[in-house]
Amino acid sequence: MILLRILVMAFNAGVITWLIYRLLEVYNSTSVTRAAKSMILAIGIGLLLLPIVMVLGFILPTMVYFVMYPIAISLFLYLIRKSNTEGTR
Repeated sequence: MILLRILVMAFNAGVITWLIYRLLEVYNSTSVTRAAKSMILAIGIGLLLLPIVMVLGFILPTMVYFVMYPIAISLFLYLIRKSNTEGTR
């Protein structure tokens, strides 16, 4: 059980690091419009702050959160990737 918990924490650290990297890439990108860039950054920062808000007790951890949060992050990273590749064509 302890090994599983360590693996999940390592995976979370990797995903958060990847999300921050992609947000910085969007921030430095010149091919993304200003409106799209601000929307992507706002949503990305919101996704980064959501676990902290849950730990502080503002949002109660439910099963829906644990199912939807990884899906939201993966979809967000996919959309960032698609928007960056479309702008460079």
